[in-house]
Amino acid sequence: MLRKNLIFLHLSSPPGRVSPSPSQESLCSSKSDDHGASCAPEDPDTEDRSAPFRPVPFCKYKGHTADLLDLSWSKNFFLLSSSMDKTVRLWHISRRECLCCFQHIDFVTAIAFHPRDDRYFLSGSLDGKLRLWNIPDKKVALWNEVDGQTRLITAANFCQNGKYARLKYHTQIHVRSTRGRNKVGRKITGIEPLPGENKILVTSNDSRIRLYDLRDLSLSMKYKGYVNSSSQIKASFSHDYSFIVSGSEDKYVYIWSTYHDLSKFTSVRRDRNDFWEGIKAHNAVVTSAIFAPHPGLIVPPEAGADKPEAESRSLDSTDSETIPSGSLERALKTDHTEVLLSADFTGAIKVFINVKKY
Repeated sequence: MLRKNLIFLHLSSPPGRVSPSPSQESLCSSKSDDHGASCAPEDPDTEDRSAPFRPVPFCKYKGHTADLLDLSWSKNFFLLSSSMDKTVRLWHISRRECLCCFQHIDFVTAIAFHPRDDRYFLSGSLDGKLRLWNIPDKKVALWNEVDGQTRLITAANFCQNGKYARLKYHTQIHVRSTRGRNKVGRKITGIEPLPGENKILVTSNDSRIRLYDLRDLSLSMKYKGYVNSSSQIKASFSHDYSFIVSGSEDKYVYIWSTYHDLSKFTSVRRDRNDFWEGIKAHNAVVTSAIFAPHPGLIVPPEAGADKPEAESRSLDSTDSETIPSGSLERALKTDHTEVLLSADFTGAIKVFINVKKY
């Protein structure tokens, strides 16, 4: 479900750790309004330190007048948000107000900070134009227009650490099946780079996720199992790029190994990965699923010593749906602590933890 407001959940700190939040003082120092950010004071006496999230949002930004379509964080804690109100807004966690508003002429479906220089960001719009914005100058530095029948841009990102940020046409990849009903291709809903390997992960509305090699534009792997026929679901990598995770329209979260060992399966195609783990996580379409980039912020290193068995913990304790025992343990390496977050169409967010065995 799309929203007009940005609400950020505040991670609880593991025992013995201090959550650095110098920005919270400045956020709370003045009254909030309908077009800025607000935050709630913390009550250390009532706070549940065992919960992965605190009960109140760290901050909430307001300003967009229509549904949000995409978000992008920079390494310096700036945030971009794009919307169906045809704007991109710039925020920072230390400020309550919108820092800048970038106008477009159609819905802005995709945004991404430049990976090396967050003074620039890329925006993709339904008007068929890619724009590279200069934030300090508040204007478009470069732009280009996609060719084709539809010309609609539904996903955009930087690859090779921003090497091709000149927005000159380079090449194209036809994301489609070689035969069957998906031979004509379907809408692309996500593009994620695989650093260090010149590869990109592409999610599309034919219920397929594909890993392409940019050196020769070949298909390295196709991942099957999940359902994505009409949603804006996007697959992503784990923090160490060992796994791929995605939401699904069938209410499951799906996990694949990025590179599955197919050596012992002589009859299996080397570019098809049908080996997945599905977790019945929600009672509605799972619109988003990600691995936490820093699992130690939620699960302290010493936690595994007291909890030798892998856990699957949910934020929604009233949910009657039980998680199959050991499902994360089978999907993830048992000597590896991982934290998985998922969200659904009703707005529910859940956290699943696979604790490292000692």
